[in-house]
Amino acid sequence: MPSSVIGRDGGTAVESDARSVLVVDDLSGGLGEVALRLIRLGVDSFYAPEAGEAWLLAQQEAIRVRLVLLAPQVDLRELERVTNELAEQAPEVPRSFLVVGERPDDERCEELRKAGIFWALWDPWDESALRMALSGAMAAVPESSSSRRHQRFPTTLLGRAFKGIHRQDVLVSSLSEGGAFLETPHPFEEGTRITLEIEGEQGSIVTKAEVLYLHEPGESGAAHRPIGMGVSFGKLAPAAQDCLERTLAQHQRRFEV
Repeated sequence: MPSSVIGRDGGTAVESDARSVLVVDDLSGGLGEVALRLIRLGVDSFYAPEAGEAWLLAQQEAIRVRLVLLAPQVDLRELERVTNELAEQAPEVPRSFLVVGERPDDERCEELRKAGIFWALWDPWDESALRMALSGAMAAVPESSSSRRHQRFPTTLLGRAFKGIHRQDVLVSSLSEGGAFLETPHPFEEGTRITLEIEGEQGSIVTKAEVLYLHEPGESGAAHRPIGMGVSFGKLAPAAQDCLERTLAQHQRRFEV
């Protein structure tokens, strides 16, 4: 089963320019519309109507594929063949998996989780939800079915970053227990220590943080990723930690298999 669910942990950068999506459809053809929406969103993608063609694309385009997008009833044995080919052709590229479509029964969801597939976008959804799911899945952390502590979730939370007397309003576009990505046109330098306030659904989250990496205009792959900074959290006060955990739990339910 897929074993290369690799990404960022609490803001640690992944060294890869791969940003393309491999769409693996099944006989229902339900992901054709999703592939068209990816094009409208400006996301580089490859569409395979079945797993055999996906395997061929994996041979040819592995170096570019960051995310594999799947139908809920995908043949997991065929998927394993595709993901093994991706790993063989480009082992240095971190990849994650996103299943899109009508939510199947609990037994099938458990099969998907055992296969290493944790991200989902269940019907009904719109392009805003698709953007969020893509963002979260592409920033997925290293994990297994028994360890998901720092999984990052896409959000649209508002926040404020303070460096001394300087303040920036930011959009928190992904969040985990260990850190966040802050969208801003003017990120602080790497290594900068800041105070961060996030307006969570469950209350305000206030923490010290450190800027670990930047996404800046003009960088390779910048056209398909937000401009801003990835930060790692310091130790949170009990009330802020509780608010963070409850906020994450709410977002996890929205995008989990």
